[in-house]
Formats: sequence, structure tokens, C-alpha cells
Amino acid sequence: MKDEELPPTEPPITRLFTSSDRQWLAAVNCFGDIYVFNLEILRQHWFISRLDGASVTAGGFLPQNNNILVVTTSSNQVYVFDVEVRQLGEWSMRNTFVLPRRYQEFPGEVIGLSFPPSETLTAVVYSSRAMCFIDFKLPVEQDDSEMLLTQDSVGRNIQNLNVKKRTKYRKNFEVVPLENPVLFLTHIKNNSFFMIDKPWLEVVKSLEASPVHRHIFGS
Repeated sequence: MKDEELPPTEPPITRLFTSSDRQWLAAVNCFGDIYVFNLEILRQHWFISRLDGASVTAGGFLPQNNNILVVTTSSNQVYVFDVEVRQLGEWSMRNTFVLPRRYQEFPGEVIGLSFPPSETLTAVVYSSRAMCFIDFKLPVEQDDSEMLLTQDSVGRNIQNLNVKKRTKYRKNFEVVPLENPVLFLTHIKNNSFFMIDKPWLEVVKSLEASPVHRHIFGS
């Protein structure tokens, strides 16, 4: 029997994250287990068992501190790990399980995160419907009467595709709804990022091409 015909002994890897200094590689399987490899010596460095039984939705190493791995999960949690010392980061030990409700109720599942090029311990987490600004240096503010910005206050100048937009952080874990479904987002400068979205009109057009079957009831 050939090797490719043998049943897999490990669950498939679904995500890979690498540090900018090329020292660390984090491989995530379909169950949410994380394998951290040291690429300098080509050996496994650490194994992180699935986090609260949730899958990993996004992650990445901080560009300014390559030992710090940030991970988001399907249960809307954010974890910060120090992979060099093989432990949960100080921020996570204080805040991961007391995140504000506005993030716990984040619209849509997180699909990615982006780090400003020269800001330390700062990230933007996003789903297809919203984005959230996180500064790991600031305290985690709990919810108040203004949990979400209204949709009219953002996104009015977003073009159909290939968008470059400037914004300013207002408070930690601020959730900003987005006008159209977002496919991809990444930082260009600290307060400027590139975003690709799909206008709702295009979404509707794609639905029109599919046949609709409707049951007719009556005598």
C-alpha cells in the first residue's frame, strides 16, 4: 500500500502563521490545536491544546515582537501567547475571560486580523460584517450605552472594491459595523488599511442565478 493510501494519523492543518523574523511557525488543525515550531532548529517547540473546545478563526505574530502570538476563536475569545516561554501572556491571564459584551456579541465570525506596521501590541480583528480595534496596552473597557457605532457613521465613503481607508482608534475593543461584506483587510500604515469588500448588490445578483424551489399548498 502506498503512503497516500494510508488513513491520516493526525487531523488536517487548516491555518499557518509565521513570524516576520522567520523563527516561529504556528500550525493549527481543524479542531483548534496549535503546534508551534522553531524554524531555526526545525523542531516542534510547543503544543497548545484546543482553547475552550473552540476552533481557531484567525491569528498572527506581532511584527514588533515575534514571540507574541495572537489567536482568535469561534467562541469570540482573544488569546495572547508568549511562545518563547511557552505560556499564556500576561494580558490574556488578566483579560481573556472578561472581554466586553460588545466583543462577545461581535457580528459574524472572525475571519482575520491585521497589525499596524509600527504600533506595538495593537490589532484589528474583523469579520465579514464588522471590525474591532484592540490595543493590548490599554485596559479592557466594559460595555456602556454606546456599544456599537451606528452603520451610518462608518463606511459611507467605502468604494466597491480595493479600498484604502483611514481611521483613528477611539476606545479599546470598539466594534465598527461595515457597510458591505468584507473579504480581506490589511494595514498599509498605522491608521490606514486596505480593504476588499463585496457590495450587497453583487451578493444579490449571485443569488438570482440560483433556482428557487417553492412548495405550493392548497386544495
